[in-house]
Amino acid sequence: MKSKLPQSTSRGIPAAIAGLFLALFPSQAVLAAGPATAPQAAGQSPAASQAPEAPQAGQPTLGPTAAPAEVPPPPIVLAVVNGTELTFDVAYETFLASHTGHGVLVRGADAVRELAGRLVERELFLMEAETLGVPAERDVVDVIASYHDQVASDVYWTSEVQDKVVVTDGDVESFYDKTDVALGLTLIVTATQAEALALRLRAEAGEDMAQLARSASIHESRNFDGALTLVRRGELFRGLEGPAFQLSEPGSLTEVVAVETGFAFARLDQRSINTDRPPREKALPQIRGILVERAQKKLAADLEARLLEGGAVEIDEAALTRENLLEGPDGKSIVARAFGESLSLDELRAGLDLEKLRAAEPAPGQSGTETGVLLAKQWVRGRGLVAAARRSGVFESPEVLRRVNSFRRDVLLKTLCDNYVWPDCEPSEAELFKYYEERASSEFTSPLEVRLAYIVVPSLEEARAVRARLDGGEDFEKLAREVSKDAASAMHGGRIGWVKPGELLPPVEAALQGLPKGGLDGPIETAEGCFLLRVLDRKEPMRIPYERARRAAEAALIKLRHQEAYNTWAKALRERAEVQLVEEGVQQAVAWLDQEAQRRADSAARRAKPLGEKPAGHDAAAAPAPRPAGSRPAAEGEKP
Repeated sequence: MKSKLPQSTSRGIPAAIAGLFLALFPSQAVLAAGPATAPQAAGQSPAASQAPEAPQAGQPTLGPTAAPAEVPPPPIVLAVVNGTELTFDVAYETFLASHTGHGVLVRGADAVRELAGRLVERELFLMEAETLGVPAERDVVDVIASYHDQVASDVYWTSEVQDKVVVTDGDVESFYDKTDVALGLTLIVTATQAEALALRLRAEAGEDMAQLARSASIHESRNFDGALTLVRRGELFRGLEGPAFQLSEPGSLTEVVAVETGFAFARLDQRSINTDRPPREKALPQIRGILVERAQKKLAADLEARLLEGGAVEIDEAALTRENLLEGPDGKSIVARAFGESLSLDELRAGLDLEKLRAAEPAPGQSGTETGVLLAKQWVRGRGLVAAARRSGVFESPEVLRRVNSFRRDVLLKTLCDNYVWPDCEPSEAELFKYYEERASSEFTSPLEVRLAYIVVPSLEEARAVRARLDGGEDFEKLAREVSKDAASAMHGGRIGWVKPGELLPPVEAALQGLPKGGLDGPIETAEGCFLLRVLDRKEPMRIPYERARRAAEAALIKLRHQEAYNTWAKALRERAEVQLVEEGVQQAVAWLDQEAQRRADSAARRAKPLGEKPAGHDAAAAPAPRPAGSRPAAEGEKP
């Protein structure tokens, strides 16, 4: 059984590169999504008129506010395997996140020894992959080369775009100060000053300016009769902004002025005072995001233009029709060339979801070549980035080589396991059914589910009084709304929905086991109050039929067999290897981890708010929803 590595893309379209360019060059993303549906301000980049959402918690911030990089671990030797030294920095990079959770440091000599043991095991498998010739396999070579291209392109783009973005506090404050007024304008731009002056005279004489814009303007707003809606300072051509914002009477015209793409004038249709603009502390982070985005788009556009210089770019648009993409007979035919490389129709198809393309009809007015041409252009830009990364030295930089070497190890391990360790792990149908039968009552039986409502009161005395009222015929939902202290459920008449084993406090869960549909129980005393329960509905445990459980059973059995086969190989490799644990290195690693933990704690303390101060944006709506009173509290270290 041969390994199924990712599609080789060293000469095709790297999937990540294609996605990268959709993000980096938004004009292409707009093309992919179809025609624009609203005009943009003159001189404005495609998405700049829309404020981006504020970064989510934990997201990195672009530009000068980005967090500092972590301190890299030292190359302390932890072990020696067959004469090869294994160092702590590789162990840290390879295993730390999966070993202890996200961002949590391992601590202590025992944990470092375990880490070293896992590093030894991994190295033994890598050595075996080398012995078996895995690195020379064609698929392995291609996928590593493709990843090298991708990483180098990413690092080069970051250095040329993201790292060069500079947005100062002054820029942000100045932008905010300009958001008090917005203009509705009709714009006309022409190639020559004479044309613009003649059109202005006709507009001043009363001709329909919308029709003039539609017939004579060279700006994209002509598609919308020249209309620009609610333009703010910083969103117009620089030469036109001053004259436009000096207009006060609707219908008045600016003079003709020189702009970046020709000559322009505008008519004021509406002057809006922005009384609803958000407060400064809320608006400034959004404004910074807008300005960073604009700066990135401009830098990306400049980079794109540089990339395509001298690339000998050719795209055969005639061969990229929808019909050829779906049914073209000659997949080896070349549809694009750039930077000494070529792209075949088959390689371009590898970046497409052909079934989705087949099901989708071309948009009105499109020729059917748009999808193929877009992908070809992305490939051209990708080859341009790779070529630039090579010229600049980024391709062989330590950061790129480190990431590629890490990826190479992962590919070798996966290929070794797929082709040598796991080829005989597929179970027969009889073995699969036996596995299912042996575990039917535990793994393949749906648990009891109860749709529950409850009333929670602080004391046993109050609970007995409520129970007496229920026994006397009072309505459960009405009483829950009236007396229950659990606000989250009281507003719903005590209902908390369907619950499964393990989701409730143990005393509450125990009471439910034999309680029938419609049954009432309580009071039940717990540390969180006294409960009265009503079962609204029950779903009894039910064995899942083999036909429905087969896929899950197959995945579980294959996983089990993979682990057994892996352990067998690991034991055999270890028995014939020479392995030495370097205790001095273990102690040095422990000391570094202690220092790193202290550094992180000190850094967190410096960033912490003074005691009692709420973080920015904190309010009741942002606070986490209260946990239902009857739910089981999270165990230590468990996600709530």
